[in-house]
Order: sequence, then C-alpha cells, then structure tokens
Amino acid sequence: YQRRVHGDWDKCTPNSVFIYVDYRLPATIASLLGVATVQLMPIQLHGAFLGAFASLVAPFGGFFASAIKRAYRVKDFDNLIPGHGGVMDRMDCQFLMCLCTAVHYRTFIQVAAITVPVIIKYIERLSRPEQEEVLNYLQKVLASNP
Repeated sequence: YQRRVHGDWDKCTPNSVFIYVDYRLPATIASLLGVATVQLMPIQLHGAFLGAFASLVAPFGGFFASAIKRAYRVKDFDNLIPGHGGVMDRMDCQFLMCLCTAVHYRTFIQVAAITVPVIIKYIERLSRPEQEEVLNYLQKVLASNP
C-alpha cells in the first residue's frame, strides 16, 4: 500500500499478522490432505480461535445472565422489549465476546510501542540502585560501540 504525501511516496508496512506464513501440518493431517504445509495469515488463525470461542464458550454468558436473574428473582430483562427478554438477554453473549476479543487482541496482536519516553518512565519507577545499574550498563554499551 502506498499513498502520496506532499509529493513524496510513503510506504505503509502491514502488521505481521497480515503477512502469509507457511505452517507445517501434523503428519496425520498432512497424509489425509496430501499437503505437508499450508500458507495462512496469522490473523486467520486468530479469527478461527475467536470463532471457536464464540460458538463454544460465549453461550455461557447466557447462563451467567440467567444466574443473575435467578439471584434477583427477575423473570426477564424486558423493560425495553416486552416479552422478548429485553436487550440484556440479547446481548449477554456479546459482552463475553467483547471481553475475550479485547484480551486476545492486547495479548496476541497489539504491537507494543517501545519508545524513549516509555523507557524513561519505567526507569524512573526503579529504585536508585537499579537506576544506577541501568546507567552503568548503558555506559558500558556506549563505550564499546563508538
């Protein structure tokens, strides 16, 4: 992907989850399919995981909502849509999926931006002896790389 910016060409590098990778299949699956490797983007595997989670685990959000209703002796959450269980009954799985998707994204996909201000912020949180240790290490590194 390229776009023109003030007369210069600027290249956009895609995140690594959008670049094809060769994956070796287990021997039993490879013998059944007749293919030893498949080429996939990691985002496809992330999507398959989230799809499996949505179909297998997310319905338990409904059970959780039912438990809340039983605990408070409420027949259903039907204030907005009478007779249809209400918005909460329609969205309980969505809340669980939103949480799973957010945790999955932050854990496996999001690229951490490590910048000088971030590093300085972490160094400031260290104790004085630890800060001196970092300083000594950096001085050695800088002295050995003129």
